This record gives sequence, structure tokens and C-alpha cells, in this order.
Amino acid sequence: MSHRWTVTSEMKRVHLTQVFSGGACNIMNENGVLIRNQERDRINGWMTERKIIFFDPQIHPDTHGMDYDYTLHHPLEIGARTAARVNLYEISPYTFGGITSLEIAVDHVRKHEPTVIYYSDGAPDRDEMPPHSKTGQPLFRPHGINVNPHARVAHYREFRKIGRLMRRFMIDLAHELDTLTATFGDEDARKVDLVISPYRLHAVDMFKAAIKAASGERVFINFSGGDNTRDEKGQPLFLLPDEPTETKMDMLLDQYVDEGCELRRSIAELVELGVFLRVVYTQRSAIVALDEMFKAKGIKEYPPELLQKKD
Repeated sequence: MSHRWTVTSEMKRVHLTQVFSGGACNIMNENGVLIRNQERDRINGWMTERKIIFFDPQIHPDTHGMDYDYTLHHPLEIGARTAARVNLYEISPYTFGGITSLEIAVDHVRKHEPTVIYYSDGAPDRDEMPPHSKTGQPLFRPHGINVNPHARVAHYREFRKIGRLMRRFMIDLAHELDTLTATFGDEDARKVDLVISPYRLHAVDMFKAAIKAASGERVFINFSGGDNTRDEKGQPLFLLPDEPTETKMDMLLDQYVDEGCELRRSIAELVELGVFLRVVYTQRSAIVALDEMFKAKGIKEYPPELLQKKD
């Protein structure tokens, strides 16, 4: 078990997982340094008090007694996602949330599992509304991106990584879903295709495509460009300059922030709301929503003797 929480920590107990908790993990501070996101600690503490077993992907010595180990924790994550009966996804104002958005889309549309989507405010010690526009749209507001040169470089690296990982996710999804077909190169593009350029992020486009394909609608994606826009394994690349000029970086980081904001809007607009989906904006409302989901699914705390039993 965790040092602090009732988290899934062993494969032999992964079947006991009741809640899969995903989304924002480490965040970058004003200096571009990754720090542990403490926003969900209160929620995790509440589930622990209820003796609810949950998977938290933010593996850290303070909470799990160890650092993240891919060999150990990736299979655990897959098993926990399968076993869990309720999902909790956090969208932070300080992390882009590209893969999280695709996981939300596919999990909700295909599995229709009870899900709470929590737009956090980024503060573990207070409960306020997250950064938002005048019309109430949650915003992406990465720390230090406009003022700190270290943070700008760190976010630029993150921008490049997100574009690559979201493309890889869509290729994997195309292998999994009969409704999603991916092609490569301009010569194979058709008018009905969604064209994904190697030079723009296209996060919202990929999110919409995942929603449609998971819903059973036929979707064709064309990753444009020639052979030099794919890696040695044939995966589509997201091509940004290694060392952009200051003006070019300004333009690219503006795109990064704009797409992050639009992605948050798309999640609210495209994911069908219903009894088994809650979109919330404070820790308090997330706890209330989880409590409702537990009651709806008949989820109760595990007896202490079961938690302490050794296999």
C-alpha cells in the first residue's frame, strides 16, 4: 500500500481497484522545473478515509514510497484502468492535457463508465475556480511562459513532445478501431480526410477525430508530408525547429497556449453529458461528484481484513 493513500500498488491486487485516477501529474513551475502536482491530495485523502482503492499515476516517494518505474507501474496502470468502475480525470491549468483529452474521449464514448472530469485551480490548500475566460471557459495558463526564459524553453520542449505523443496515440487508436483509418503522404489525401500537418499541433482536430471514431463514425486521417516527416518506425513526426528565433518561438508558444485553451473548450462541448459524467471545477464538487458515482455504482469501502490480507 501507499505510505499515505489506499492506492493500487501491486499487480496481485490490481483487481481490487475501484477508481482510476488520471490526468495532470507533474507540473512546471515558473522556472520550468517539474514539481509534483498536489492539487488532488485532498481528494485522494478523502478516498483513503473511505477505504476506496484507487490508482494514482503520480507515482512519488511521498505518496507511494517509491519513484515511477515503467516496468512495474505501466502494467499496473493498464490493469487498474481495466478493473476500475469509476474514472477521475484532472485537467490542470498548467499542463496541456493532450493525452488525457484523448483518453477521456475514448474511455467515455466506448465504455460509458462513470467519470468525473475535474478542472482544477492548481492550488492544494484552497478551493477556487480555475483560471477562466469572461464566458466561463477554462483556460490553459502555463507558468512563466511569457516572462521566464527557462520556462519558455521547457514549455517549448513540452509542446514538441505533446505533438509527437498525440500522433502516436492516434496511430495506436487506428490499429484498435475499425472506424479509424490513417494514411500518409499528400498523394494519398482525399477531400474527406482530416489532414494533420507535421508543422501544426492539431490537438483539437485529433480530439474530435477520436470522439467520432470511438462513437462508430468512419474517420480518415491523413498525416501529410513525405518520408522525411516520419521517424524510423514510420510514426508521423511533429516538426518544430530545434532552435527557433525569438520571434518564431513567440508564435509557436502562442499556438501552444491557444490550442490548450481550445482543447479545454472541446472537452466540454464534445463529450456528451449525462448521469454518469460530471464536469466540475473545485475539489469540493469533485468529492461530491465521486460520492454520487460511488452510490450509483454501489461501490463501498473494502473491509480492513481484505485490505490487510496477504496473498
